[in-house]
Amino acid sequence: MAIKIVTDSGADIPDDMVKELDITVVPLTVSFGEETYKDGVDLSSDEFYKKLINENIMPSTSQPSVGTFCETYSDLKNDEDHILSIHISGKLSGTINSAMQAVKEEDMETMVTVFDSKSASIGLGFSVIAAAQASKRGESLEQCKAEAQSVLDRTEVLILFETLEYLKRGGRIGNASALLGGILQLKPILTLDDGEIATKLKIRTFRKGLMSLKQLTEECGDLSDAAILYTTDSTEANNLANSISNRFVGNTAAQIIRISPAIGTHAGPGLIGVICVKAD
Repeated sequence: MAIKIVTDSGADIPDDMVKELDITVVPLTVSFGEETYKDGVDLSSDEFYKKLINENIMPSTSQPSVGTFCETYSDLKNDEDHILSIHISGKLSGTINSAMQAVKEEDMETMVTVFDSKSASIGLGFSVIAAAQASKRGESLEQCKAEAQSVLDRTEVLILFETLEYLKRGGRIGNASALLGGILQLKPILTLDDGEIATKLKIRTFRKGLMSLKQLTEECGDLSDAAILYTTDSTEANNLANSISNRFVGNTAAQIIRISPAIGTHAGPGLIGVICVKAD
């Protein structure tokens, strides 16, 4: 049985890996005022962050339309036995709802399985990669889903924010909302709890936040995968990657990934993060 893996641009999977594993990526939409772009198609990360820093317009995002998913699934249905569609947390985006509605409209319930990762960025991406690798090995639908879930169960998301303003304006701040309006200018480390943003640590300065990020990463122990995320400053991301002393199981090392426009809209400038997948 041929299992086709579909995801969205919120997965932040490197282009070479998308091509190698034949993953279909449905783009989210990013808007600056009246200008609207397909994430990663009409707007690169470099272009996006230049606009974010230099233009006095707060960007916004929207999930792919139901029609976009209908078209995607219809284009794939004749070439695949089943489609496993793995997406950004439903508590952060309406993408999963668009996908599920498309399945109903196209009457493809037996052909398409929609999977809420309850994660984002390469935290989602690592699970998609695992499912695609399983598919390439000829594994069943259930085995592909199990591989994706295993990665998600072992994934730790640690994000150090320079500012919470973008999360606040985008309505994505979740259970970390208690940090807003505090008398201290906190630089919190946030995480994902059941697909929703939550507070991991409250830090007073960004420099102390970087030290805490390194410590939390090392507390994850042996890793099968990891990625250092950044939005506008790759220097700190590279420094953090070089300082991590975790033992990687297998022939791998921490990747450096620039967060895509769809996620960067809510992350804002200055963000540094770590996504760890703990070893089995």
